Parts: sequence; structure tokens; C-alpha cells
Amino acid sequence: MDSNSENDFLEEDYYSVLNLPKSATPEEITYAYRRLSKIYHPDKHVEENKKKQAEVLFNKTQKAYEVLKDPHQRAIYDCVGVKGLKTEGWEIVHRTKTPQEIREEYEALARDREERMLRLRTNARGVFTAKIDATDIFEPNQYLDFDNEDDSYFYIPTIEVSSMTMSMSTEAPITLRDTIVLSGNLSSRSGSVSSSYKRLLSTNGWVKYDVTAGNGLHVGAKIFKMITKTIFGTVEGSLNDLSSGMLKPVGRVLLGTSLGARTTGYISLGGRLTSIKHTSLSTEVEHNTERSYCMCKLEIGLAPAISMLYTWKFIEQDLLLRIYARAGVLNSKLEYGVEKKVSKLNTFAATVQIDVINGVTLKIKFVRASQTYIFPILLSHDVITPPIFYATFVPIVSWFVAKNVILDPIMKDYKNREINKQREINKKRMAELRQEALSAINLMMATMERIVREETEKRGLIIVFAKYGNAELINQSGESFDNNDTLQPNIIDVTVPLQCLVKDSQLILHSTTKCQLPGFYDPCIGEDKVLIVEYTHRDQNYEVKINDNEALRIPRPHSVLVRTATPPS
Repeated sequence: MDSNSENDFLEEDYYSVLNLPKSATPEEITYAYRRLSKIYHPDKHVEENKKKQAEVLFNKTQKAYEVLKDPHQRAIYDCVGVKGLKTEGWEIVHRTKTPQEIREEYEALARDREERMLRLRTNARGVFTAKIDATDIFEPNQYLDFDNEDDSYFYIPTIEVSSMTMSMSTEAPITLRDTIVLSGNLSSRSGSVSSSYKRLLSTNGWVKYDVTAGNGLHVGAKIFKMITKTIFGTVEGSLNDLSSGMLKPVGRVLLGTSLGARTTGYISLGGRLTSIKHTSLSTEVEHNTERSYCMCKLEIGLAPAISMLYTWKFIEQDLLLRIYARAGVLNSKLEYGVEKKVSKLNTFAATVQIDVINGVTLKIKFVRASQTYIFPILLSHDVITPPIFYATFVPIVSWFVAKNVILDPIMKDYKNREINKQREINKKRMAELRQEALSAINLMMATMERIVREETEKRGLIIVFAKYGNAELINQSGESFDNNDTLQPNIIDVTVPLQCLVKDSQLILHSTTKCQLPGFYDPCIGEDKVLIVEYTHRDQNYEVKINDNEALRIPRPHSVLVRTATPPS
């Protein structure tokens, strides 16, 4: 399972504290601050207890105001959050710098810290491949006599591992521009060791040199260069099989250009430099969007071919569906498969390969962080129906069984442990925020009563009841929620805070988490939350429900309300 401890700590959201959108103008920031100051300023309260509560909330509001009113601090906060304001070295930032210059300054400071840790970092990657021969299932041994009437034995297909390959690579950063990569490859038949050196160029490009020993010697170089803002190219060359006494220089030139916002075209020429017949020309166009990826490629040479790849991206489900087809003079193939991201670091994939020459293969792939495990299972040497059918439907059925019986319980347990971890890390902070919410509600009572009187006189917007918290519990509770309980373990009453945000018979909330609004806090950290509001407007009763990060503006057209009730008699 995966976790990122940096995201476990709660960070102040200054826009939420003032109930402002990120596009708020200086005038809107000042108005929001002054409005809250009327509630939280210590001089507005006589009781000593309320004065102390108001002082804490006033300081919090003032801190948010001071950051957002200053264009430079606001630029830092918008770029990198509260941690940017606390970054060591900001004393070198001058007031004359633009937001873009401030972002670059922060990135420079971050690079300074990174450079100090550079020698401690490596990026180890590993790939394990085991080729499995399962053709005996669909193509039994032809020498067996299945007509033999002796039924004292039954046939068990033979499944064997035909070959295994393991490879490992490790990056060794020397500077921010220079990197050395060491890698090795070991198979059941041979092995190789390689080393490469890559240097970033200051002129929008890089150069890479590599040497590989094993089954001969390979020496190569590759250069990438941005020619213009939309055109780039690569030139690469290598010398292969030096140990055999046959010098085989190979080269390739590629030119790419942007054909649109999401479309790129390529043309490349490559092959043996000593033989024209072993060179090929190819052209490729790819179109990449948030929901799909499409690639078409045409190859002209000794073995002309045309191929196409299409990928559907289901972002909400972390799912990819792919289909690839290639038609050529020497060989044709069809591939289709699915890739599912089950967590931040874990991905499963299954692909069916139907190859005219190599038969039917089911390839299972599992990726865990930087480690990849691949299992190509050869089902038949010929293209026949049974292996295609089973290779397609057995993984689907197996996935749904494994998901419901194994993965879902594991992920649910993991999510609960992560939530408990976040709660434990933020235990003290959550207690402070809860107390701040109670204090804010206490200080808001007089303001809330005044707004209710004003809105009642003009038949305006009255918040009858509002609750915020665990989405599942709120959906289950319905009308059974006890309106007399101010705070619940996973659901809180936010009627008073929302009424205090009403102005001119309107309530406006922005598309940000609601847990840091005045009088709010997060009652169920790490879980999905919703806000449900019952209100009256023009003597009509309404109810509306939104997710935590949704914007809200009420009153709004009745057609988009969750429920419209008959006004009370």
C-alpha cells in the first residue's frame, strides 16, 4: 500500500477562512475581513471568556487577511501554499518581483535543498519477466493416443516456464544536469550490463551516451533538441555486434512537430547505415486528450506496415482500455487489453495478443512503484478460437472475484488505517479546530439573530437547519438527525455559521472545502463529506445538498434544488 506523510498534515486554507474564491479582488478580501472582524474583534465582547475566544479567531482571520492582501505573499501562497511562506531563504525576495519571479525564486530555493540531498537519492527500477508456455492446454501433445480405451489415467496439461529475464537500473545523479544510469539484464540464456550518461543542455535539449556489454558490444549516442517552440528532433546512432567482427552501424533521425493543442506528428528515417534495403521510413500522428489517446503509424521499407492504437481513459475509475492493430507484409497482429490502477503505487494490466506468426498470448502485468512484473503466457501457436475466448473472459471473471473477495476488503482496511493515521497525526490540531468552531458559533449568535430578524422582515433567506459531515451517515440519517445536538461525532450543525454568511438574502459558498469556513471544522478527516441545507425563501421551504468541494449559491432556480417542500400553513 502507499502513503504520503506530507499530505497527512492539515494546512490552513486562507481563502476558506474568509469564504473567498481564489480569484477574489483586493476589495473583496478587505470586505470579507472587515465583516468577520465585526464578529471576532475582542473589543466587541465584554465577557472575559468571549474576549479570549475572539482573540484567537481574530488573529486567525487577520493572518489570512495579511497574506491575501499582500500581492507577493499571496503569489507565494497560491503557488506553493503555507509551506512556501515558511521556506528558509525568502529574505532575498524583493517587493518588486512579479508572481512568476516569485515562483521561480521558490523553485530555486527548492533546488538548493534538493542539491544538498542529491547524492542520497537513487531511482531504482526493476523488471521481472517470466514467459510461460501453456500451449499444452489447447494444443495437447500430438503423440498422445486419445483414442486409447484405457481410462485408468487422465491427461494433465504441462505448463512450463520457457524463459525468465530480470533487469535492474539505478540512477546516480551527479549534478542537476548530469545523470549516470547503471543497468543490468540477466536472462536464462544470456546477460548484459550497460551504462549511460545523460546531460541536460542549456539550449532546450539533452545528449545521452550509452555502452552495453553482453552478446557483443553496443556503443550509442542520442541527441534531443527543441528547434522551435513547436518543432523538435532527435538524432541517434550506434555500433552493434563489435565482438562478432561485423561492424554494424545503425542510425535514426526523427523530426516531430505540434499539429495542434493535443496533436503531434512524427517522421523518422532509420536503419543500417551500410545498407539501403535495411532502412525504413515511418510517419506517425498521435492525438492525446484527457479521455482518449489515438496513434496512427505508417512504415515504408523492407516490411511495409500500418498500425493503429486507441486508448479510452476512464479517469474516475482509474481505468484504461486499449486496442492495437497492425497489418504488415510479413506479419499482422491484434492486441486488446485493460489497465487498472488499484492504488497510488499499484497497477494491474492484462492484454490479449493475437499474432499470425506467434499465435495467442495472454500477458499479465503488475506494477508496484518502480518494480514491474510481466508474465506472457503463450496459449497456442496457432490462431484458434478457444484460447482467444478464455484469454478474454477468464481474466475478467478472475478480476471481479478477486476484487470483491480480496482487494475491496484489503483496500477498505487500508483506507481505515490511513484515516486513523491522519486523525492521530492531527489529533491536537483537530481538537484546536473543534474548539475554534465552538467559539466561533458562540461569538456569532448575536450576529445570527440580527440577520434572522432582518431577513424575516423582508421574507428573505432563513437557514432553518444545516449539517455538514460524513456523506454516508448524512445520506442514511435523512430527517432523523437530531436538530437539538450542536455537534455530532461525524456530523456537525452549521446552521449558525451559514446564517452569518447570508447577505442581501443570498448565501454564496465557493468551490473549496467547507471544513475551514468560519464556524466549521472537519468532523471526519479523510472521509467524503457533504453539506445539506434546509432554508426558507419567500415563505417557501427548500432543501439542497452539495459535495464538499462544490460551489453553492442560494436561492437558485427551483429546477436544481434537491427537494422543494410545501410552505407551512
